[in-house]
Amino acid sequence: MDDKSTDGTVELLKKFKKKSSNVKLILKKKNMGKGHSQKISKKYVTGKYVIIQDADLEYEPKDINKLLKIAVNNNRDFVIGYRNLKTAYLTDISHPYFIFRELAVNILTFLMNILYGTKIKDCACCYRLFNSKIWMNIKGKADQFEYDFSIICQTILKTKNIGQCSVEYNARGYEDGKKCTWDVGIHAFKRIIFDKFNI
Repeated sequence: MDDKSTDGTVELLKKFKKKSSNVKLILKKKNMGKGHSQKISKKYVTGKYVIIQDADLEYEPKDINKLLKIAVNNNRDFVIGYRNLKTAYLTDISHPYFIFRELAVNILTFLMNILYGTKIKDCACCYRLFNSKIWMNIKGKADQFEYDFSIICQTILKTKNIGQCSVEYNARGYEDGKKCTWDVGIHAFKRIIFDKFNI
């Protein structure tokens, strides 16, 4: 799904689609955020499992099989990855965002585990695999980056049958187009609390 990219992504996707009949390409007419893209993707789900892959390849596609094996072999409803952020942020330590990100992720993860009674290691990891029945019945809130936190909260309100595994993470710098800023953490903090109490 393309969220009205302007960097040549559409042209690459069209070429890729021509090579594979299994690819469904959705081109949005307006940039409305990652959360919005995930919301409208539900109508196209046909398989047993759903996973979101960002196009920037911060996450290694080969790790999808790791999450899938845990879901299948251990009959998990939801599998979430966790990253080694100490290694990741050293790639761009000159920017304050990458210095404080690990602290923010730890605080958000601690908050989520306390409120929801889970033992998640990295609530901000974007590699998450859902049983499609769970995916179709969660209603994540917001359209921007905080949607990622909302779908985790909504999922663990429905199931505690959760698996986890380590995943590779190749952090992008701001010169590579990284969009996250410090306010994402504030919105995520709010979303974790709001979803717990259905606010």
